[in-house]
Amino acid sequence: MTAVKWSSYIARDFTRLQYAVLKERASAKEAIIIIHGITAEFHHHEGFADECTRDADIYFPVLRGYDQSLKRGDIDYIGQYDDDLFDFLHFIEKKGYEKVTLVGHSMGCANLLRLIQKNKTAASEYLFIAPFFHPTLPVYHEDATEQSSDRTDVDYTVFDKRVMLLMTLYKMNIHRFNNRTVAEIPDEFNKSEKLTLSFRLLASRFLEKIPPELLNDVKDRISIYVGSKDEVLLHEEFKRYAKEQWNVPVCIIQGTDHNHILHHPQLHKEWAEK
Repeated sequence: MTAVKWSSYIARDFTRLQYAVLKERASAKEAIIIIHGITAEFHHHEGFADECTRDADIYFPVLRGYDQSLKRGDIDYIGQYDDDLFDFLHFIEKKGYEKVTLVGHSMGCANLLRLIQKNKTAASEYLFIAPFFHPTLPVYHEDATEQSSDRTDVDYTVFDKRVMLLMTLYKMNIHRFNNRTVAEIPDEFNKSEKLTLSFRLLASRFLEKIPPELLNDVKDRISIYVGSKDEVLLHEEFKRYAKEQWNVPVCIIQGTDHNHILHHPQLHKEWAEK
């Protein structure tokens, strides 16, 4: 396994945010930036870097609120992740790469949709792995927002009714409850107990509505992969959704689940052949 290097960049509000360099190649002309899901699943992303055959440097920004900052499990305003990720993109682009590829895993794919909506030229290529685009889409298991590590490799709880109530208040321009807890996840960067996530943090990961024309201009730069044993996603339903909504194909990787797909050899073989 490649040795991970930790560093930081400065966002537009002068906050220093962490990122990891998962792989470096002396000849790399491409940068791959991975956006993690509701749980960071760092060791699975290390596996992604190990399996990846691209001649690329691979970066893993730790989203604000997940790291060791003073304000853990929360951010300052809805939409702050868009600003942070564009700042990180600019930081990486200044290194002089010929190509920048954005990779989303699970809920990280929803962040990519937000970036694409704001700037269709944000990246040269987009890779969606086990996408969790929006909790209201009819393509997820009924218990998709409540996964236990006792029976799956995914471990988190989203308090759906609280999210819906707070979203209603938010749309009524009532914002004083935006810091309320709406999710609970393992604390991967502290290893103590659980990390609670605020409404404004979670709301900053999704588009309110996904426009059917969203990917029209980037279809030829998109790849989507889903595991046949995904515990969160109903892969056949999702495949139909992507076809009907965007006319974008979805590749099913046999025999793998929501997280292990990240380092499944078949995914990397098929992506390399595209």
